[in-house]
Amino acid sequence: MLALHPHDPPSVGPYLLHARLGEDSSARVYLASVPGAEPVAVKVVRPEYTTDANFRAAFRRLVEEAHELDSPYLGRVRAADLEGAVPWVAISRPPGPSLADLVRERGPLPADALHPLALAVAQGLADLHATGRVHAALWPDGILLSAEHALIADPGLERAVPHPEGRAPHPSFVAPEGGATPATDVFSWAATLSLAAGGVEGPEGLPKVPLQLRGLVEACLKQSPALRPSAADLVRMLGGPTDPPPWSSPVRAAVGEVEQRQRRVIDESVRAAGTRTGPEVSEETRRPSGRGRTIALGAGVLALLLVAGVGTLWGMDQLLGAPDSTQDTKDEPLLTDAGCLDGTGYPEPESLTPGKDDEVYGLAFSPDGDALVVTSRHNGTVLWDWRAKEPLAQLADEASPGVDPTFAPTGCFVAAAESITEDDVSAAVAHTYDVPTGTSTEHHGPQQGPDDSGTWHVDPRTAEHVIFSPSGQHMAVSLEGSGNADSVGIIDTSTGEQINTVASGPAYYPGFVDDQHLIVNEFDTLHVLDTTTGETEATVQGATETRFGVVPGTDEVVHVDQDSLRWWDHT
Repeated sequence: MLALHPHDPPSVGPYLLHARLGEDSSARVYLASVPGAEPVAVKVVRPEYTTDANFRAAFRRLVEEAHELDSPYLGRVRAADLEGAVPWVAISRPPGPSLADLVRERGPLPADALHPLALAVAQGLADLHATGRVHAALWPDGILLSAEHALIADPGLERAVPHPEGRAPHPSFVAPEGGATPATDVFSWAATLSLAAGGVEGPEGLPKVPLQLRGLVEACLKQSPALRPSAADLVRMLGGPTDPPPWSSPVRAAVGEVEQRQRRVIDESVRAAGTRTGPEVSEETRRPSGRGRTIALGAGVLALLLVAGVGTLWGMDQLLGAPDSTQDTKDEPLLTDAGCLDGTGYPEPESLTPGKDDEVYGLAFSPDGDALVVTSRHNGTVLWDWRAKEPLAQLADEASPGVDPTFAPTGCFVAAAESITEDDVSAAVAHTYDVPTGTSTEHHGPQQGPDDSGTWHVDPRTAEHVIFSPSGQHMAVSLEGSGNADSVGIIDTSTGEQINTVASGPAYYPGFVDDQHLIVNEFDTLHVLDTTTGETEATVQGATETRFGVVPGTDEVVHVDQDSLRWWDHT
């Protein structure tokens, strides 16, 4: 689990959110609850799919089909909003760890836990396959261990992703033939059991599977799907259908520790939220309507337009504590939670110079594609309603060609630069514009800015780039190089404060790998920097171009070396 990000919504429909559980190929997943009911996992569709008509239709169909599934070994759909701006679904989630988390924290499961695990998951697959459905994304992160038994976390909703490669779990758990069939689920079942037994991914754990199960697991890993048993065969060969044997004492204790931790987080979150817990979910909202769709649970989902799905968050990262309710209220977030079309605090442009008479410096689209920001010589920084092709707001009368405009991954928050002249020295100064509130902020980066009267006492260094981390938690402002002075300032967007400066010397085209790691190019060497300490964690030489690419959601970087593209993983 991970603590909620400052820009995560406090609730979804009637559900109070307590923590992030992770992400899958199409949704961010939260631990949530309503009063008087067991916890659920709320899956909120990622922004790139909210306007995809094909995805929405597939997601709606899968949720509606899964609504009537009633198996103790499958997460059950409890409620959903399939028609709102951002679709979401709540799935029952008994407290306890995922199989992947438990293995990462404690090592392989003891031999006496493997049969209960195998039988429970096999029965979940058999119940799913009996309805004509498949899962298509089974792997250890999607297996939950409750106090009673194991179960599959969801009924296969990732199949809504239109591209098969976009929904596949780790390659170690994917059948060689690919696709989505009962036989591919059986292969994933065997690969998952191999990890539970051996602590390593995929079939490599097979030698650690106890002899009484090894032949069955090996049969499920055969290259030909025709040679694999069915899920119903697995259940029969494992002695079912029947309740799995109870966990042994060590496993029961490990599961219980995580359960207590999660319940403590929920209790603390509910106390901190006070009256923010919504109404209980009525039976009416749990059922699909007569028109064949699940009833929407309220307009509160509109606030979810700003949920960004960037990076993979599965893991046993320590959950941070609940926010301190006594914190000084002056620490307002730099980013606010509203979309570009929800209203603006900036004026509309009074007049615009036609494009043929202007020089465009740069442009960028908002994450949801609704808005376009353009910087130019004569018009400054202007926000457009892209779909209506109409100007929305004049963010600044001036703009600098030195910084490409960009949007934060959440809300409607724009970064660009304005030109200044100080003692005949011209420079670009980074600015951010919070469109809903009309708040503009200067960011000077790692240099001494002007005094209270606005006077610079040293020549200003020009800003070259403003970028955001994948979650929007941090922002980096890079300046032109000046000797060995630091070139990049790291800003915490939850407070607007600069928390550190890094990268002594020039830093060309910086890029975030995650919220804590920044990559900069210094001449022909790429440096991976820890944004909290400034220390260099990895380097790679041979970058013959200043630009490079960070693969979203990974530790991977691609750069140019002579006439080749080089790929490397800094971890």
